[in-house]
Formats: sequence, C-alpha cells, structure tokens
Amino acid sequence: MAKKSTNNGGSSSSNYSIVKLCAFFGLLLAGIAGVISFILNLLAKLQITIGWGGKVSGMCSLISQIAVFIAVWLAAWDYVKNKGKTWKVLFLIFFILSILGIVGIGIGTFI
Repeated sequence: MAKKSTNNGGSSSSNYSIVKLCAFFGLLLAGIAGVISFILNLLAKLQITIGWGGKVSGMCSLISQIAVFIAVWLAAWDYVKNKGKTWKVLFLIFFILSILGIVGIGIGTFI
C-alpha cells in the first residue's frame, strides 16, 4: 500500500490565501497607479497639469508596494520559519530595511 504523505512543518492554506490576496491587491493597485501615471503624463504632454494627480498616483503606488511587500514577507517568513537562527536574523534585518524603504517612499510621496 502506498503511504499517505503529510504536510508536517508546512504552511497552512490560510497563510497562502493571505499571500495570494496581498499579491492580487498589489497587482490591482499597481495597475491603477500605472493608468493614473499614464494619463497624467499624457495630459502633461498636452500642457494640462493636475496638481493633485501626482499625489493620487503616488498613493496608489505606495499602497500597492505595501501589499506586494506583505505578500513577499509572508512567503519569506514561511520559508525561513523552519530554518536556523542565521536565516531568521537575515529575514529580520531585511524586513526592517524594507520597512524603512517603504517609509522613505511614503515620505517622498507625501512631502
């Protein structure tokens, strides 16, 4: 008889659902930000400027990057959680650096 395989130490399906949801919304908002940026650039070529358009595009882009980063962080943690201490320390270091990057992008968008 064939043995049934078990998923010991693996991810739960709810964790993958959150990753998929964040990835989807990241893609959706990145698409919206891209369309807004395209329209604003097209209007700028026609000498029409909208003062608040850059902030809206920047906000959509920032939110999409946050959603994609969350999906990446969850997937990375899922990979690292059963590894050694070195992997977890590297994850923590780059997690903090990426949060600083998001804060920097947010500051650049709204100031």
